[in-house]
Amino acid sequence: MSVLADELSRARSEAVRTLLAHPLLDQAADRQAFALVAQHRGWLTQWFDDTCGWRLTVDVRDGVARLRKRTDRPDATRPAVRPRRSKAAQRPFDRRRYQLLCLICADLVRRPATTISLLAAELESVTLADPALDVFEPAERQTERRAFVDALKLLARWGVLRTTGGELAEFVDDPEANAIVEVDQSRLHQLLASATAPSTLVDEQDGGEPDDPAARLAHEPRYGAATADDLDADEQQRNRWRRHSLARRLLDDPVVHLDELTVGQHDYLTSQAGRQWLRTRVAEAGFVLEERAEGWAAIDPEALATDRVFPGPGDNVKQAALLLLDRLVEHDEAGERRLVARTRSDLEAHLLGLLERYKGWAKQAREGDGPARLTAGAVSLLAELGLVAVDGETVEPRPMLARYTAKPPRTDTLTLPGLEGI
Repeated sequence: MSVLADELSRARSEAVRTLLAHPLLDQAADRQAFALVAQHRGWLTQWFDDTCGWRLTVDVRDGVARLRKRTDRPDATRPAVRPRRSKAAQRPFDRRRYQLLCLICADLVRRPATTISLLAAELESVTLADPALDVFEPAERQTERRAFVDALKLLARWGVLRTTGGELAEFVDDPEANAIVEVDQSRLHQLLASATAPSTLVDEQDGGEPDDPAARLAHEPRYGAATADDLDADEQQRNRWRRHSLARRLLDDPVVHLDELTVGQHDYLTSQAGRQWLRTRVAEAGFVLEERAEGWAAIDPEALATDRVFPGPGDNVKQAALLLLDRLVEHDEAGERRLVARTRSDLEAHLLGLLERYKGWAKQAREGDGPARLTAGAVSLLAELGLVAVDGETVEPRPMLARYTAKPPRTDTLTLPGLEGI
């Protein structure tokens, strides 16, 4: 490969991973990253469509790139978070905040500019008129105003709106506070990534409610019956879905275990043609593919597409998760690894022993329910990374977890040449 071709490949792979990490990329937030994506937008648009079946739009004039990621496996461990200065305060959105976010978006579609007070009054009116919605009461309840402001701040962070003539935070403490809200409706419309329009979920003829709205939103007609591994499905649709679904998981999930795949996905991944196609696509994205008997993982050596680095320094939860691996993986006399399921109580006891052994570590987790919270955080992290499966009190290690554990030191006698008998 020539130097020019190598540089072009490197730039494109960086752009791919940048979009995987930031599917809504704002030029104002990262001019260098946006310039890279804009430069290669033609190749990127075709690559994402061929590889994942995802649509990419790059609006150079508006300064926004939108990669519409789709999946039939929504990840509940990656919620929207409440915008806060401190990471510790950035808790996930709850049901109320998601509800208000959707109501705000529905109202902003109809007007390019409004004020906080007018928007709050409109939401109050809408919720009063719909018995299926919890009534929005901003004047009486500060918790409602805080949830309302969190939703607005999230939209501002996405570049959908900006405020002038006042501060959003003031409305939390004072229901009379106000500010002008200006809306970028083009960007607002780009938030939706579903192939199915939400307005089609309810059958207007009989007024019936959809059985599973989330599943119907995630449904992509281009695959037909192939998503159910229907052998009678069109062969072209079946192959397209298998390629796209596997590429989506490899590029966006921490790990893909073979026992989690459908029969069709497993057959494609283990076929020579399927393996080669996926290897090529993963390499084009700049990942290092790790293939094991139990599953595959695409490793980003530069962590451009990684939203959570593990292992990582400076985080007690990550350190605790790494230390728990030694309790979940045992080694026999020959040094072979064996996965062992444990209970949460067993893992907490293991951490208590470590806290006792290392007096200067995790000082804030030593009082009260600190050890239990540290254990729960570590187990949750391992589950989010696909390294363990949690069933009630039982924590079941998954095969890819073993890659992080160290082999026990060798204790057999080593004989160097010329030193026999010593």
